[in-house]
Amino acid sequence: MHRRIAAGIAALTLAVGLSACAASGQSYADLERDQTDQDRLPVSTPGGGSDDPLAIDADSTRLVAVQGDTEIFLASATEQGQPRICIIVFAATEPFRACGDGDQVTLSDSVNRYTVLSDAAVDTQLDPDEGWTKISENVFTRPVEPTTSDTQ
Repeated sequence: MHRRIAAGIAALTLAVGLSACAASGQSYADLERDQTDQDRLPVSTPGGGSDDPLAIDADSTRLVAVQGDTEIFLASATEQGQPRICIIVFAATEPFRACGDGDQVTLSDSVNRYTVLSDAAVDTQLDPDEGWTKISENVFTRPVEPTTSDTQ
């Protein structure tokens, strides 16, 4: 089972690298509370340009976690009429995002891997023994494992 999860995460990470996004019809507890001023995305958020096919719903954004200088947001979006769930990370360098459908969306930077799980999957998918830490109702993180080239 852990191999299937790892394979799924690897596939989603690859999809993120290719800027792929998919539809979402799932529910997310993090998006259920009322939006505050802190939950609004900064102007420099990816997904706001007229040539971007992804339209983030500004009223759905929620700041779900802060880790050091990194802010992690969730938001609903649409792409070509299809609903999406997006994770948007503002790190020290620049903001980046991943959007998808189904029960899981994963995004990695050079330091951490972030995984969003729908309410239906939140208690069944990630093993704390594998280093996952829950940072919000629907978002988990763990350090990125160094590759062989990183350790030489």
